[in-house]
Amino acid sequence: MIVDRIENAHLYASLHKQFQNALAVLADPATARKPDGRHDLDGDDLYFMIQRYVTKPVDQTRFESHKKYIDIQALLAGRELLGYVPTAGLEITVPYDESKDIMFYRAGAMTAQVRLEPGVFCILYPQDAHLPSCQIISPSEVHKIVFKIRV
Repeated sequence: MIVDRIENAHLYASLHKQFQNALAVLADPATARKPDGRHDLDGDDLYFMIQRYVTKPVDQTRFESHKKYIDIQALLAGRELLGYVPTAGLEITVPYDESKDIMFYRAGAMTAQVRLEPGVFCILYPQDAHLPSCQIISPSEVHKIVFKIRV
């Protein structure tokens, strides 16, 4: 997992051929005005989803990971706690669903907690189990962008 501020996004562009494209869209203020849903940039190789939801208590969320895609997650508005732990050694509670590219794990101790707020992004690789949508102190309405980048 990588966590940084958007003004430092250029430091990560060389890590994957699609990162530069995704991070340019993330830095564009017009992106926040896009409607909710999926937006293709390069078909199934690079797309993003705009989401709105209310964060929940940690015990109402679950760790997830993906095999086909790297996530870049950022908030356009609101605040969210995102938990992180390596997938190695985690107990799978919902087996991998290839059609949705997701699997879920039993919640346990987090290796790290990231406070997502506008201006901060995180990059999550397939080996990074993450616990999204968690409230910090109380529920918060969030406006989020999640890039899906084919591994």
